Amino acid sequence: MRIERPARKALIAYFEGASSQEEEKLILHYLSLNIDADYITSCMKEAWSNLDGEPTTLSESQQMQAWDNFQQRQNKLIQFPAKRNHSWFVYAACIAFFILSTISIIWYQQFSKKETSPIVYRAAFGKQQKVHLKDSSTVVLFPGSSLEVPTDFNQADRKVSLSGRAYFKVTHNSQKPFEVQAGRLTTKVLGTSFEVNTDRSDSQQIITLHTGRINVSYNKRTLASLQPNQQLIYNQKNSHFKVVQDNATETISWINGELTYDLVPLKQICLDLEKWYAVKIEIRNQQLSDKKISTSFKDAPLSKVLDVISITTGMSYTIKGDHITIY
Repeated sequence: MRIERPARKALIAYFEGASSQEEEKLILHYLSLNIDADYITSCMKEAWSNLDGEPTTLSESQQMQAWDNFQQRQNKLIQFPAKRNHSWFVYAACIAFFILSTISIIWYQQFSKKETSPIVYRAAFGKQQKVHLKDSSTVVLFPGSSLEVPTDFNQADRKVSLSGRAYFKVTHNSQKPFEVQAGRLTTKVLGTSFEVNTDRSDSQQIITLHTGRINVSYNKRTLASLQPNQQLIYNQKNSHFKVVQDNATETISWINGELTYDLVPLKQICLDLEKWYAVKIEIRNQQLSDKKISTSFKDAPLSKVLDVISITTGMSYTIKGDHITIY
């Protein structure tokens, strides 16, 4: 059956709630065709301006319900009560038509975003953060680091993304390998404990295995399978890597409040101290910056840490607020 476009007066009357049941039925068929959007919109605007009184303020849930009711009405030809112009759902129906092309899309995008956006955990400068995941795994974030966890984590898979440095203690699950994407590398495990560190002054990425076994890959190509107390050092400048022996217990000692270094450049130590103590450190002597030292600190105030480094390197320093200058 061919549906003619209703006259402007008839369509306005419909939106004002003044149509007969027969007119209303024909208009509903016309609206179900989803055509003449500009024409319909202009009629709705005029009908809206003609409505008596002020429109009722609706909550988001009421607006959504009103639109659901209208769709049912359109699809099943369900009639609203005859006296509609003083009911809140008439105003809501006009609003829904009037802004359907924008508001309904915005609602959908917002709700979709809530469903798909990952949960981001961030450790503030000066404070590490422990994260408990849905699979009972735990992650300890080094100060200044962040972890992204999908909302559907542990449903089909267990994949997370890391920026910075973190220690992972992963619950075993042979059906769902645990994957950490950090920098250019992906670390894949079934159940183990390890550290991933992308927060390096030398553009290196270091992965240290504490217990169990892990597989490290780049662009889906396996680089190495690590055994406990092995460390993969990946150079992000030239893509070269090597596997070395390391004392993993010392490497991850920071999770217990201790920073331990064995022949590490001062600039790397200062980078860690900036995040650990929430300060800014400037090294003005390049020779000092590259100087490698061995030292350890546990729950020590920053002034004491600087004094120890000063004795070891022969450096001088000044403190102004949260800014430290090393000479």
